[in-house]
Amino acid sequence: MNAVADDDVTFSEEPAPPARPEPTRTAVIDAVSRVVARRGPGAMRWSAIAREAGDSNMTRAWSFYGDMPALVDECYSRAAQGLEQSLLRAETAGGNGLDKLAVFLVAAFEIRRERGSLLSFRPAASEELPPAQRRRLRERDLMIRTRLKRLLMKGQQDGSLARRNVDCACALVLTNLQPSAMNPSAEAQRTWDAEYVEMLLAALADPNVGETWARET
Repeated sequence: MNAVADDDVTFSEEPAPPARPEPTRTAVIDAVSRVVARRGPGAMRWSAIAREAGDSNMTRAWSFYGDMPALVDECYSRAAQGLEQSLLRAETAGGNGLDKLAVFLVAAFEIRRERGSLLSFRPAASEELPPAQRRRLRERDLMIRTRLKRLLMKGQQDGSLARRNVDCACALVLTNLQPSAMNPSAEAQRTWDAEYVEMLLAALADPNVGETWARET
């Protein structure tokens, strides 16, 4: 029995699915930061980072960013830059100390929504890091707290902020900023952040200031 070839039958290969783009460095840093915020900087695993990012392709980033300690250090550096940018916006804004504090809070919460976290620089959050990294974190923490306390003291001097212990006031603000964002819905997180801003302003404002503060976040 002879096989007969059918010249009219053609075979074509299925087109290969398009390659998924490599994750950007910013996406990697944001995902690592969220894992650090929840678990601490020790014992990081790329599988956990991929789950956090919702992108299995994230594991391929190891070939580009294999130095995990350096990447974690970059996460803390980016968090510090976000707070510095927010402080600069507040310092250069018009109005009294309460106005400037509102600008800082709105800007910082916006950055946290975009990235999912703003890492804490306090010793308890960084004790798993090498000594050199802990020293850099202490320096960043001191710089940020110094600028924030200066902002709060100016508000106390102009009468818009209550004359409370400035270290406690600074700790209150940063403690509420530095945990991870808590709601999966961007709109829900925006609503929560707006409530946080209002409550923090109410807690720190001079009780004799009779203005209404409606802030958009």
